[in-house]
Amino acid sequence: MPVRWENERGSGTTRDEWLESPYLGRVAARVAHEYGLGTDDVPDLLQELRIALWKQGLEQRVGAAWVVRVIRHKAVDLLRQRMRSRRRDGVFTTIAARPWHNLEIDHLLHAKAASLPPKLKAFYALHYQQGLSEREIGRRMGVCRSSVRWLDHRCRQFVAGNRR
Repeated sequence: MPVRWENERGSGTTRDEWLESPYLGRVAARVAHEYGLGTDDVPDLLQELRIALWKQGLEQRVGAAWVVRVIRHKAVDLLRQRMRSRRRDGVFTTIAARPWHNLEIDHLLHAKAASLPPKLKAFYALHYQQGLSEREIGRRMGVCRSSVRWLDHRCRQFVAGNRR
């Protein structure tokens, strides 16, 4: 049974049929465009949608309305996450751009960064010293963007002394 985009009010199709459907990419591209996201964000949205479909269960029937609603929620989540990271990076930039740089604090930060584990040290160099984006760091380190965000989180924890 082929998946049809017009099947909004029908009984839906199974998760596996949606996962194999060529329409998922189109839905992801359309929603990304609606929310002002770039074409480079479409694969991330599509991956999140596939994960949500997978979590639905084998025999659960899923309609097109559910698929669109889930991908819109994922797009909003992505936008919110970007706003938070921009805000966080903006605060860091304003602190770093202050003319009264404290050399002692700089020395302590570099000493802490030097004691990071190898993977976190590589992340620190790429993100905080070279200023690369999550996507570029992911490509260089061979990990997905969520892993890059986790490395950022762990790096901040380690530098702040909140290691667990």
